[in-house]
Amino acid sequence: MKALLKSLTFIIILVVFVGFGFGVYILQAPPVQQTKVPKLQIHTRTAVRGRPVVTSKPLAYTKDVYRFNLDRQYISNLNNGKLERELLFSAALTHRAKLRGTALDNALRTETDWQKMFANMTENIRFGPSTPILEVLLNGEEWMLKNATGAGYIVVRTGNQIDVYLPDLKDAFNTNKTELSTDLEVSTQRANKQWFIKDKKYGQTYRITNGDEKLIVYQQSKYEILTLLFEVDLAAQASLAEGKLSQELSQGFKTARIPLAGRAEVSTSEEGVSWQVTNLSMKYNIRSEEDRLKAYLDLENRWLYIRADDNIKGWVQSERGTIFEPPPPIPSSRQLAKKRLIALIETVKEKVGISDEENKTQDTASR
Repeated sequence: MKALLKSLTFIIILVVFVGFGFGVYILQAPPVQQTKVPKLQIHTRTAVRGRPVVTSKPLAYTKDVYRFNLDRQYISNLNNGKLERELLFSAALTHRAKLRGTALDNALRTETDWQKMFANMTENIRFGPSTPILEVLLNGEEWMLKNATGAGYIVVRTGNQIDVYLPDLKDAFNTNKTELSTDLEVSTQRANKQWFIKDKKYGQTYRITNGDEKLIVYQQSKYEILTLLFEVDLAAQASLAEGKLSQELSQGFKTARIPLAGRAEVSTSEEGVSWQVTNLSMKYNIRSEEDRLKAYLDLENRWLYIRADDNIKGWVQSERGTIFEPPPPIPSSRQLAKKRLIALIETVKEKVGISDEENKTQDTASR
């Protein structure tokens, strides 16, 4: 019997020690780190300035990245906002149905009123009055029809009729090793001159311009937003609790070339943890992290601080682009266990506190 009790005691002690060690291991899990940073994709060429004001001297100008050239035939896709091959209409060959090979090529080139056909068979595609260009892709079977702008349509013979298709612009992107998703938005900036393709899934925008002989595809640049502006000693926290900025914090803004105009307004976001500084139209967030006070740029500001290249950091107006925030980090199983363990400890503390209060109440009543 004594041996059994000793064994049970040993097992209980062992379980307690193992559980304690495991709990310590879980509680020492590192915090969830945000590995990616928010980025600003600039849509129009804009100045990168030394300070967040339009009177500041430009340090550089943003620019799109050249990707590749395309044949002008894809103007038809861009004008119609449809990037994949798609059947527009079918038309009977009528008396030309008996023709074959070169004879049919010539008949379609010289005897067909393409302008009238497009006007009758489509709602909003106008082919234009000029003489179209018909390129033979497969003798008597397939052709590329182009109007004066270079916009192309694929014409295919199917029995006694012809089918007219839009070309496949998505496939042209794939050929140039640039994949487009299915969640796309196409907009025309200038008719037959400039278009934008916004890929919502991949968070990327392409600018396409009509060059001298080809369509030129640019990828709009994404610039890293430098949200962390500076950090100071934790001692400056006392002034924040009073709704004021310490001299050290004010100097931090000045060193970061963000001089505050007049008196800044300080408000508490989370007691003892975070504060917001408002100055004119700009907002900054002060957070207590790792025994330091860190000043962050608010992403809702009119001006954002970006890294233009390896050597240049500066300010741009947020309205000139779109902010892409990184997805939330995925915690590890250990970090999730830490979160659950802390919640359990807090629940136990709360229940113990309630029990103590009840005991005190009963003692008082018995007296």
